[in-house]
Amino acid sequence: MKITRRKIIIAGGVAGGGLLLGVVGLGGYITAFDQRKMQREAIPDVGHKMVAQWITLSPDGMTTLWSPHTEMGQGAHTGLLQILLDEMDVDPARAQVKQAPATSGFATNDVIAGFALGQDELTGWMKQLAEKTFGRGATLAHVQMTGGSSSIRFTGWRGIRHAGAAAREMLAEAGAAKLGVPVAEVTTADSRVLHQKSGQSVDYGELAAAAAALSVPQDPTFKKPEQWKHIGKRVARVDIPDKVFATAVYGIDVDVPNMRYAAVAPPPMALAKVTGVSNRAEIEKRRGVEAVVVMDDAVAVVADNPWRAEQAARAATLTFEQPEGGPLDSAKILAAQRAAIASGKLDAVHETGDAPDRLSGDGVIEAEYVVPFLAHAAMEPLNATIWTEGGKTHVATGIQAPLSGRAAIAKKLDLPMEDVVLHPHTMGGGFGRRVAMDGAYMNWLTHTALVHKQVGGAVKLAWSREADVKLSTYRPSDVARIRAKLDSSGKPVAWHAQTFAKIGAVREAVPVYDIPNVTIATAAQDPALPFAYWRSVDASTHSFFIESFIDELALAAKQDPVAYRLSLLGHKKRHARVLQRVAAMSGWPGPKGGDRALGVALFESFGSIVAQVAEVSLVDDKPRVHRVWCVIDPGVAINPDSVEAQMEGGIIFGLSAALYGEITLKDGKIQQSNFHDYRMVKFADAPRIKVDILRSLDAPVGGAGEPGTPPIAPAVANALAALGKRVRQLPFDSLVAV
Repeated sequence: MKITRRKIIIAGGVAGGGLLLGVVGLGGYITAFDQRKMQREAIPDVGHKMVAQWITLSPDGMTTLWSPHTEMGQGAHTGLLQILLDEMDVDPARAQVKQAPATSGFATNDVIAGFALGQDELTGWMKQLAEKTFGRGATLAHVQMTGGSSSIRFTGWRGIRHAGAAAREMLAEAGAAKLGVPVAEVTTADSRVLHQKSGQSVDYGELAAAAAALSVPQDPTFKKPEQWKHIGKRVARVDIPDKVFATAVYGIDVDVPNMRYAAVAPPPMALAKVTGVSNRAEIEKRRGVEAVVVMDDAVAVVADNPWRAEQAARAATLTFEQPEGGPLDSAKILAAQRAAIASGKLDAVHETGDAPDRLSGDGVIEAEYVVPFLAHAAMEPLNATIWTEGGKTHVATGIQAPLSGRAAIAKKLDLPMEDVVLHPHTMGGGFGRRVAMDGAYMNWLTHTALVHKQVGGAVKLAWSREADVKLSTYRPSDVARIRAKLDSSGKPVAWHAQTFAKIGAVREAVPVYDIPNVTIATAAQDPALPFAYWRSVDASTHSFFIESFIDELALAAKQDPVAYRLSLLGHKKRHARVLQRVAAMSGWPGPKGGDRALGVALFESFGSIVAQVAEVSLVDDKPRVHRVWCVIDPGVAINPDSVEAQMEGGIIFGLSAALYGEITLKDGKIQQSNFHDYRMVKFADAPRIKVDILRSLDAPVGGAGEPGTPPIAPAVANALAALGKRVRQLPFDSLVAV
């Protein structure tokens, strides 16, 4: 095992805490953590047994995987089940996946461990201590999160893979005891323990109770790739039939007895504090209206049907106080960001060599790039239904963070957590809008709680698209100033990037290319509007900055953009292979001349390497993307169908932002309101997409939900540059003609 400083800190902190505080202190609290026990207590005992974490087994042999991650179209439940089928040797016909409840036992501690440790593998006592430390941390912080491409690569590959392999060994031990044979002589297959010498076998269902009584092995033996029957295979997603036959229940579909409906009106000015409704008496007299609820950031109207509620909310005239500092304006925000960078008062988050000192004399290239605020704009509007039943407050909603959502509701209602039940539903898109670690970012949920607190009973609150756009939490706008110096062969010897927004994932702000001197610095100041993770997070901005600029360096060096990148990839063989493959697929560099051009981008994020080539033309001086070729190396693609679909969806999502997406402010007002002025790529606009998946069995499992989005904007930008239109500011549609 490779010892790293991080591992020593983790293990030493836990062990030191235990020695210092004793069993009644921090150390005892951590080492007493038992996730399997907590999960057993959270699931009613109806005959099935919790064998290992996440896994129950019923007497008839039905294996159930309890997924802590919610489904929003990404296919996570299917991939998690595939991992379990292989590691536990389960018969697919007798396996199912269910949504885990929003309880502490189903906190996603493997996600925290994954982000903290990366792909480091711990073993023995260090593994146990680390797991318990992250388990306690996830429980205390209410972390049950779906996002960051973490479901498969962390919970699945770190947690459920381990649980499945452990359960297989536990069942083998229980089966050997029942058959009266040595455990070394038995094997497992299709939910049975087999003893080939005697021809005997026993079903998993008969062994559920005995296996569940055993201790979970800490270091089980995983299946080798040549033994996989389900991992890496194209498998039909388990959530598709319900969606095809319209039986899936989204949050917006929830219906409870005696339910009323609430609609929300945002204030005219962004970040304004609502003080009242000047025509409140008129609104309350409208047909079907029951109540007007004034909140700090909005007004809700409760009525007997959704249309009456929405019409009344739209008719309300809100009074408000301007935000501190006065009305926001996009031009002023951009000017302030540029001034912050120009001030030189930035924090270096990455330094290799002495890049700033080398940026003088001839051969220095400089460029500025700008990206706007973006809303998430998931197709299913934000909504939640709240009611009381059996002495508990129940909330049903589509959410990426069920446990923290439950905590936010409890806090807003001044209730203990155990008196709140949150029912997570499948979502019509999330993209980060439906995930947050505290209630400040879950305003649709806190609105629901405040309405319920005032009017009681059952209420369904649904935001209009206009409310969603104007009350959102946004992907921050950002500015990057990048300078580089080329040597006599055209290769960069120094790279200095200065950005305004805080850099969360430093690795994604650092070029993957071999450049001896690199400095990345950030002003890390207030983003002006409320921030929330947007699909691919930092990667969505830094890919545009880096891959646009590296293309400009290739042009300055008078070299082919693909060949230039390859010359800078050095020992990064996986990256080079991905880039070479996408070039071959697209027929790079394409025909010379004509009205179409190809642009390329390569980016690594969330553990996966993705390269894309976009074929672009200009129609009435507007960009038209005709085709996109995409290659991803995620290490192991658990379900290639899902990976391919996520690449396609990520490309369309990123293309919508690249072509049209921007949230702008003028005199304090957000200018966009609905899909007519916050456009999405439609069928007529969508390019043909071809995806290829490469395999690197010696690499960790990478993500799929996020990595398809970052490369598309720079790929299109670089194609436009080949057409003579170098654009350094998003979105393209409003700027190419300038």
